[in-house]
Amino acid sequence: MELPPVALEGSVRSMLRSFWGVDVADKRLVGDLLLGRRQHTGTVLYVTSGSGGVGKSTSSRRLCERAAAMGVSSLLVDANPLQSSQRNFFGGRSLLDVRTISDWTPGDERAQHGANQGRRFGVAYDLTFAPETGQSVPWSRYADFIMAARRLWQFVVVDLDRISPVDLDDPATAAGALVTPSVAAGDLVLVPVKLGMQTQRDAMNLLAAFPRHGLPNECVGVKDVLPIGMGEYAPYDYAPYGTYLGAERQSVEAERRIEQCESNWADTDLDQVRERVLAWALPDRGFDPARYMPKERRKGLWGRKRK
Repeated sequence: MELPPVALEGSVRSMLRSFWGVDVADKRLVGDLLLGRRQHTGTVLYVTSGSGGVGKSTSSRRLCERAAAMGVSSLLVDANPLQSSQRNFFGGRSLLDVRTISDWTPGDERAQHGANQGRRFGVAYDLTFAPETGQSVPWSRYADFIMAARRLWQFVVVDLDRISPVDLDDPATAAGALVTPSVAAGDLVLVPVKLGMQTQRDAMNLLAAFPRHGLPNECVGVKDVLPIGMGEYAPYDYAPYGTYLGAERQSVEAERRIEQCESNWADTDLDQVRERVLAWALPDRGFDPARYMPKERRKGLWGRKRK
């Protein structure tokens, strides 16, 4: 039987689930495989959490910085129209003549019409900004744009606002329109969890809701974010909900650099976890978390040197 176009544009995971009830973490498109398309789809990673102020936007930029440095063409999509975090970081209202998601027309396979070349902003990755104040863009347009963008860029990072468990099945929200259908089809989501009673509670409520909405464990990544000055801690057991990628520490130095709108600085408190996230999301691209491991820990792993 000839497959309908909608099936060709779906992921391998969605097709196997629909026809045979089998769950696999395979985000490749059916059409790419059956029609022999040379340009396979890029990896999509959503960055979100159950609380604000956990470093989602900074994490999104740093992931794109490192991926681009490794030769992975990357696009950062600002999907937080209420805050426009990325636009504010790169110049705010002073930015003139920049492309936003509003400039892309659904059905246009040239996603670059809604993106900006990163070299204009001194970065090696490209950017899609949220719409300007007063403009409204439906989440369905974001979904269509991301589908087009993944054919042009190898890595698409979507910076979202916080989401709520109750929104996961509401197509009028970012959670219901983007995260649930995309991750259920095999895309990835990263959930930063800032340590604190309320922030951890919000994160665990969100993570616990993922399996009930069909989001596979292997497509969910979790990292802890330790506030400034925090010492030893006992991480939660995230195994029932996703892959634990380690804990990064916030610092006064990092806050200073972010406030000064700096990009791509080396940070021993952040770099190893970032590398783990990228090794998980892009396993065939040469990312190596061990190279960022402190020397004393490397010695413990590999043993003493021979005399």
